[in-house]
Amino acid sequence: MNRVSVPRLMALADGMPLRDRQIVEAVARLTLVSGGQLINLFFIDISNASTRSRRARRVLGRLVEQRVLDRLERRHGGVGGGSSAWVYALGPAGRRIVAYWGGEGLPRSRSAYEPSSMWTAHTLAVSNLYVRLRDAERAARVELLAFDGEPACWRRYTRLGGVAGVLKPDAYIRLGVGEFEDSFFAEIDMGTERRGQLTRQHHAYREYFRAGVEQTKTGIFPGVLWIVPDTQRAALLTDIQRGLPEQTRRLFTAVAREQALTVLCGQPSDITAGGAA
Repeated sequence: MNRVSVPRLMALADGMPLRDRQIVEAVARLTLVSGGQLINLFFIDISNASTRSRRARRVLGRLVEQRVLDRLERRHGGVGGGSSAWVYALGPAGRRIVAYWGGEGLPRSRSAYEPSSMWTAHTLAVSNLYVRLRDAERAARVELLAFDGEPACWRRYTRLGGVAGVLKPDAYIRLGVGEFEDSFFAEIDMGTERRGQLTRQHHAYREYFRAGVEQTKTGIFPGVLWIVPDTQRAALLTDIQRGLPEQTRRLFTAVAREQALTVLCGQPSDITAGGAA
């Protein structure tokens, strides 16, 4: 497929319809999004299901044709399912357009690659959390003030001994819940990591908490919400957390996937700035 010229890119970027731009920005924020998730986010106002699907197929097909979006070779959920089963990422034109919108000019875009099935499933699970929060916002349960996926949610800090460190949550979430604001680092657990890996990630949060970067910047340390497949996995996370010092232990909550929104839309759980544990 031929490259998109700079004049064409600028014309696409400056003349893109609002909904198209919102779709592109959502895919940029989340990295991978299924067609079904995009329909839920941007076409749900169309009451007729067949009309909704047809409109989404036309809009997403146009963005793919313009190389703004790419469709992965692998479908989400296997063969079938229509346009909602495709998985979308930014295409080469889309990556350059997003940079242009961000004031970075029109840098050359590197070639994309086909991600592994495990990485795709995990990334779509993070996207699904965003979709569910948008659903909750439409239902007036919560106000979604910020949702940063990877790598925007990563936090750089100085580790003990002066070594540079990077905390890598799956997402950072800031919510308005009634009169309160609440914030979380989210960890979407797929049940595949061993206990040792989970323990190391808990200690990474403890180390970042002790560095005080977040508290200095915002006055609080977000709650760390582990969203896990089932109650058995939640029990494993809770057991790991029992081995942490009490002040650090209070940072963490482990919850089965179906209960995640109950926690996120509930009472504030931020940890106020305090001493190191």
